[in-house]
Amino acid sequence: MKIVYISRSIIPSKTANSINVMRMCESFASLGHEVTLLAPWTKKLEEDNVKNPFSYYGVKENFKLKKLFSPNIKYLKKKIYSLRCLIEIEKIKPNIVYGRDDFFAFYLAQRKGHNVLFEVHEPFYKNDFQHKMFKKFIKNKYSNNLATISNKLKNIYSEEYNIPLNKILVIQSATIVSKDFNTIPLNCEKFRNKVNVGYIGSLFKGRGIEIIIHLASKFKDINFHVVGGKKKDIDFWLENSGNLENLYFHGFISPEKTYEYRNLCDILVAPYQTNEEGNRNSEYMSPIKIFEYMASKKAIICSDMSAIRETITDKEAILVDNKNYSEWEDALQSLANDSEKRKRMAEHAYTYCLSNFTYESRCNKILDFMKID
Repeated sequence: MKIVYISRSIIPSKTANSINVMRMCESFASLGHEVTLLAPWTKKLEEDNVKNPFSYYGVKENFKLKKLFSPNIKYLKKKIYSLRCLIEIEKIKPNIVYGRDDFFAFYLAQRKGHNVLFEVHEPFYKNDFQHKMFKKFIKNKYSNNLATISNKLKNIYSEEYNIPLNKILVIQSATIVSKDFNTIPLNCEKFRNKVNVGYIGSLFKGRGIEIIIHLASKFKDINFHVVGGKKKDIDFWLENSGNLENLYFHGFISPEKTYEYRNLCDILVAPYQTNEEGNRNSEYMSPIKIFEYMASKKAIICSDMSAIRETITDKEAILVDNKNYSEWEDALQSLANDSEKRKRMAEHAYTYCLSNFTYESRCNKILDFMKID
């Protein structure tokens, strides 16, 4: 079967959405399908010195990646890219057009009679041009054309557009399941003599980096590792951390190498915050980070939020109030002092992840929903 995946992700880049897109395409192809990924050609925004984007993301080169040029003209850039996507779709004649971000391309593909599934990560906003177009999209004779990443988001769309709940697919994020739990980064053996706590992800506001800094200041006998972020973000947090000797900012690490830093750690943290810049979708997100943590066989401490509880319970992680520093301290203390507890939680979370949140199972849910073999 032919599948076209439409994305506006910059490839290659440091963004989580680009990682997800590449891994989804790899998994569709691994299931035996002919996959073409359409992405914008944006040389100025791409990572420098990346010879092979497949190697950069650590995925198999089992699908086609086609970059489509669109001029950087305000108000026209997205429309031109969408039209170029439609031209490619008409050439390929796929069984399914799937993806995210570029709604106008899906709207055009559907109008041409293609079988489409559009994945949404946030609501459309009223009085927006896309909001009006979306109403036409939903009322089209083609059914089963919408997927959300959480039940809360599903309910928002159902109520807003009067869509039957059984016509909306909920597909939470996914992860690759690690097979190597031993390899750690070069020159990191020196950290083995202490408990290691890790965070892998972005460093902008809303990610709770201030909580990690607070914990590092309280637990001087524990190493804290922060992986990811741009230089300006790292500089900001370094300036605000008081140069703690047990807090290490490792910077951006290419996606295929981040597992080594998860392996290094005994405990992984996800201190998500609400209503902050860069985290406006905290109420209905499906955080890839949590799935990657579970797949790494590590104990987890995570902010207790409704979107998180759609994915995990107290059995898979210690869930704490994202604003309550005392709860974070207690949770860390309980895990740092009890290696057996860490092991039990990690094993349970890993088994749970393996059964529910692999990319292959996510792809199969999509194909089942579209009633395509």
